[in-house]
Amino acid sequence: MNTEEMVAELFEVFDDNKDGVISRGEFISLAECLLHKKGFNFSSDIFKHFDANHDNVISREELLDMVLELAL
Repeated sequence: MNTEEMVAELFEVFDDNKDGVISRGEFISLAECLLHKKGFNFSSDIFKHFDANHDNVISREELLDMVLELAL
């Protein structure tokens, strides 16, 4: 499985309402799962960093950027 396929699968798992974006609430669960750190402030800071277009949701492309940056 390549990185893009992995991100697509992650996206599907954490996009609970299946609206095609990761909301802040969904992102908190995703960040806690991937980074093993809990806390709204921690998740909020990461969310702001990776919400590149500042639309208050994380797109598949933004999630891919996050996974690539945090994995390297």
